[in-house]
Amino acid sequence: MQRPRARAPVLIPVGRFFGVPLYFTPSWVLVATLITIMYAAAIRDRLEGASTAAAYAGGAGFALALALCLLAHELGHVSVSLALGKRVRRVVIMFLAGMSEIEDEIARARDECLIAVAGPIVSALLAGILFALAPLASGSELAHLIVLLLAWSNLVLAAFNLLPGLPLDGGRMLRAAVWGATHSQRIGSRVAGWAGLALAILVAAGSVALSVRIADVATALLGVLLGVFIWAGAGQVLRVTALTDRLAVVRLPDLLRPGLFVRADTPLGEALRRTREVGARGIVVLDGAERPQAIVDEAAARRVSDERLAWTPVAQVARPIEPGMILPDTLSADELIGAIRRTPASEYLVVHADGGPAGILAAADLATVLSARRR
Repeated sequence: MQRPRARAPVLIPVGRFFGVPLYFTPSWVLVATLITIMYAAAIRDRLEGASTAAAYAGGAGFALALALCLLAHELGHVSVSLALGKRVRRVVIMFLAGMSEIEDEIARARDECLIAVAGPIVSALLAGILFALAPLASGSELAHLIVLLLAWSNLVLAAFNLLPGLPLDGGRMLRAAVWGATHSQRIGSRVAGWAGLALAILVAAGSVALSVRIADVATALLGVLLGVFIWAGAGQVLRVTALTDRLAVVRLPDLLRPGLFVRADTPLGEALRRTREVGARGIVVLDGAERPQAIVDEAAARRVSDERLAWTPVAQVARPIEPGMILPDTLSADELIGAIRRTPASEYLVVHADGGPAGILAAADLATVLSARRR
């Protein structure tokens, strides 16, 4: 019986872009509803005689079009990433923002800057196109208003994302600039991360002050939510950077456990006996061609009662080896953290350059070492 995994977030697939899956999260529906209500009221204020149904239809149409503009912004990042040979796992449009999950490490400050600036450029281009098209929609007051609102929204989206603080695109550009100047990505991340925390406070406080002045609670709510989003993103970057700093002085080979290689039908009791005999501290399950196919989950193995050890095959308490669970023993600290974040697991198979097994990396061992160094 395997350890229960955390439930994956619900994602709504909407298509693919050059093979990259595109998703919306259900939280976007909440934002779309809020936008619909806010802009329906704005439409009724701006257009005399607009019916309630027309105002809400216009607000809903604006919310959907704005989501597509946000998706286009993210596809700007994806396009440059793919052009630079970086694999992109997926694009997710969520509560207040979009996220392009780039699988490959960005090794150069220049690439970081190019990928970051692509999104705001797309948004700025969309704003220009929409401003140019607005006169063509003048035959309908509602259509003309929505086109203008979308144009201004894209302009604001481009400008807001250029603010210099992570996790915004401007923060990534700031990180790239510091990285290029200091030749240290971690220094760039720290500078841009602290800038993001300061920016979060300014955005939240500024929105509250503005809402008091114009008597608009929605402005305060949106500003505070944006501030929380920026604070959480910047804080995550700073935590990962601190972790990478501690890991930088740890050699990956020193963390490896010697492994025992057994077939899938080997009884767990027999495998555990052999690990004690040879001093192994991890069990790798082989397929019929003697290739590693799974790693025994230590916690799951401990939950098997003594009476069942002889009757439980190791395959029953093992997690299949995903591509991200096989790590080369030459990984740097930054690369190791990135690999673990992309594929969370309790154990990883570490291999030499020739593909031969070097040992097993247990996430618990890594956590213990890092915790000890932090104290």
